[in-house]
Amino acid sequence: MRNIRFRQILATGTAAIALATVLAACGGSSSPDEAAGDPVFGGTLNFYDPIEYTAWTPVNSIWSNSQVANNLAERLTWQDPKTGQIKPWLAKSWEVSPDKLKYTFRLREGVTFSNGDPLDAAVVKANYDQHALGDKALGIPPDRFFSDYQASTVIDPLTVEVAFTKPNAGFLQVASFYRAGSILAKPFLERDLNGQSQAKNWVGTGPFVVESVNGNTGITLKRREDYNWAPTGAGHQGKAYLERVVFKTVPEAGTRVGALQSGEAHIARNISPYDEETVTANGGRIEAFAVQGQTNKLSAQLDSTTPIVDKQVRLALQAATDRKEINTTVLSPSYPIPSSILVKDTPNRGDASKYLGYDLNKANSLLEDAGWRKGGDGIRAKDGKRLQFEVWVAPFYQVSQPVLELLQSQWKKAGVELVIRTVSQTEYESIRNTRPDNWTLVQGQTSRAEADVLRTAFDSTAQNEFFAPVPDAKLDELVRAQAFEFDPAARTKAIQAIEDRVFGEGYAIPLYDETQVFGLAPTVHGFTTESTARTWLYDTWITG
Repeated sequence: MRNIRFRQILATGTAAIALATVLAACGGSSSPDEAAGDPVFGGTLNFYDPIEYTAWTPVNSIWSNSQVANNLAERLTWQDPKTGQIKPWLAKSWEVSPDKLKYTFRLREGVTFSNGDPLDAAVVKANYDQHALGDKALGIPPDRFFSDYQASTVIDPLTVEVAFTKPNAGFLQVASFYRAGSILAKPFLERDLNGQSQAKNWVGTGPFVVESVNGNTGITLKRREDYNWAPTGAGHQGKAYLERVVFKTVPEAGTRVGALQSGEAHIARNISPYDEETVTANGGRIEAFAVQGQTNKLSAQLDSTTPIVDKQVRLALQAATDRKEINTTVLSPSYPIPSSILVKDTPNRGDASKYLGYDLNKANSLLEDAGWRKGGDGIRAKDGKRLQFEVWVAPFYQVSQPVLELLQSQWKKAGVELVIRTVSQTEYESIRNTRPDNWTLVQGQTSRAEADVLRTAFDSTAQNEFFAPVPDAKLDELVRAQAFEFDPAARTKAIQAIEDRVFGEGYAIPLYDETQVFGLAPTVHGFTTESTARTWLYDTWITG
């Protein structure tokens, strides 16, 4: 399969690469198309996605779900996806206490949920309490993004105070985040986990509401006619332009591209690199949006019984990874080459370029020094055991398979055997939950346009991505310390220290900057996303 894909990409030639570069440079714009004319109201937009829609809880980050949910529920603040600046939304203003432990939000007047209930301080408190603390009686776990949360207090009907036990420099961004900051109505919050996992039960303040649900393969949204509280920075105010949006699961990449060409689909998510030119050659366009937060990477599982626990081996794998070749061979200019643990343009991002260069000689030297010798087939061995690692293809990422296949050939040059396993999404999640001893490397990334995502991911008391049997006390100290820094320069320095620790220890192997690539029919205008590339259709309209 890889060779076929390689030929498809290479056959496009330098002209196609140049075209894709121009498209990537233009992608991500939130401005309406200059040649499209004035926006028009009405119409149904058809959105095709490769992944099924399951478990509709607010904290679910499955890519397909979040493209929909971002249009149903809103947040107190809005993060400009271009600048990272935090702006008013459901909160018209806020203050941070001198000790940085309290945030006081003043809410907009006249905002209502889709069931007619008013937005007030009491329902904001109820949402934040449930997000941060969970609810055992309802089976709802706490959200890991609410670190050091103490309580929310209603000051008056439109003023709420949110308190923390420790300073939290990233909280205004949490309040803007599509999953952690979502505000939903009281009837929804009173449901148990099963009730909250059904899209038909969502009651938000967003510009769209759920009209119908088709199992796990489709959902239709309809416009709220009385909506009039878009965030600062939106392209217009009042109701959305689109009357309806139909989201549909279409796993086959070729079918999604064909639907764009025929006019059956208006937007298709996860356009493969080798399909980008096909879309543009037929009058469509490619929009590529950086998923701010962690870069797409392999995380070492340090509780493994394999050689991944050896720092020398981890550093060798890092040196044997040629990210430029990955980009030019199986990806496209839509995907930036990683130079940090954070995706390009993520606020306060550090620079890890010195750790991420390709150096096959260094990789071979490190493995030799660690006692791994090449055998007759070119694969190294030590004490009778082959230097072999297994990795499962992450079904959530369109480009996972070809990237891992190329990585397999790169590591083989250093005498490392990478065994690739491909399973269904259900099987993948089951295997991931059981975490077998031979699970040595996990592909993934956590998206949040805030450097504090590193605390969520790496803190041994939080997500704990590396699963070290004995926590790395230094890493814990660094990821926690950055949250206390409110000065931008000091914060950037603190993030750089985290980068130095992670890559100095070889804990993570970046592959590419996570990017969402959408194919748009020529009739689609004003399309944009929020800061982590989740679709936001409020300003979108269609013609023809």
